[in-house]
Amino acid sequence: MGKPLLVAACAWLAIAAGCEVENRACEPDPLRTGITIEWSGIPVDRYDCKVLRFAEEYAEPDAMIFKAIIDIESNFEHDADGCPNLPCGIPEGWTEPECHCFGLMQVVPACGGSAVDLGRLANGHPNMTTEPSMPGWATSIFNPEINIELGIRGVASNRQRMMEGFPGCTEEQYTLMAIGEYNSYGTTQSCTEINAEYVAAVLEAYHLYSAASGWPERAY
Repeated sequence: MGKPLLVAACAWLAIAAGCEVENRACEPDPLRTGITIEWSGIPVDRYDCKVLRFAEEYAEPDAMIFKAIIDIESNFEHDADGCPNLPCGIPEGWTEPECHCFGLMQVVPACGGSAVDLGRLANGHPNMTTEPSMPGWATSIFNPEINIELGIRGVASNRQRMMEGFPGCTEEQYTLMAIGEYNSYGTTQSCTEINAEYVAAVLEAYHLYSAASGWPERAY
């Protein structure tokens, strides 16, 4: 009985208390830095297992890039709500708050996807439940399990699109192209003409966390 009760408790308190049961299932954690964000008290290693799992699932070659993206997008705050500029406008029947960027990776359901995609209600609108203790959390766009998968899937999709549109680039170039497109669609013009400002911010976090964890950095 003890173990199931512990898992249940941690599942409910994972965000508030930093109890990430999954970390015990992915030891050793090659992304672990031991860093905590000073002003929020959030440990940056909290979501490592999910990042590692979905990076592998979507055949992304560098999991640390996604930890860096989370840093830039949300400072590891699972309930981050941004983009009041509404990057994809307001779909018919949606409200303005439903069209923001949500969660750790600031995903934007208003930009597309299936009406039955992850993080959505039965009517196709985003499930905006923010608290793990609330009904609906399991399918919320803010749930790290869902949010991280959507973000990594989006970058993987960008990679494929870049490979088809710009053949002959290196794997590292495709990574930078894909993450640049994640921030601003259509900014890539060639293997080296990319969304440089955003990419530079992600790489700054990438180098910091790679150095702290001993992660083998790619030659970006």
